[in-house]
Amino acid sequence: MPQVFCAVKALIQKDGNFLFIKQKVGDAFIWELPGGKVKFGETPYDTLHREVKEEIGNEIEIIKPIGMWWFIPPTNQEIQVVCNTFLCRIKNTEINLENNPCDEDNIKEYKWLSREDFLNGKFNAENSLKELIKNFDI
Repeated sequence: MPQVFCAVKALIQKDGNFLFIKQKVGDAFIWELPGGKVKFGETPYDTLHREVKEEIGNEIEIIKPIGMWWFIPPTNQEIQVVCNTFLCRIKNTEINLENNPCDEDNIKEYKWLSREDFLNGKFNAENSLKELIKNFDI
């Protein structure tokens, strides 16, 4: 039976650029935002703080909600994930992916990118995420 999950994602802004992470999903590499699925009983804000800390080892300040994007993972067509996305600031700009305690995240790389760089077609990402970034009013 198909399921829908709620996730929260952080659009982390610094010096006019945004932080994107590259994850291995099945046989493909996908660029997206730090964050993850909300656990039962956990607030979305607590989830966002926990997930960003787990994935990139940093604390964030949540500024405001900016919109949603969604995807169906290529590895499981019976799941849809809806990502509520928040504009955030990072408290420490040093990132160390080797300290990621979540092996299942398969995070391989991160990049600080301008909106234009992310949208130029070089980065494999969900179309709904690209639309959110394209329409986001900086």
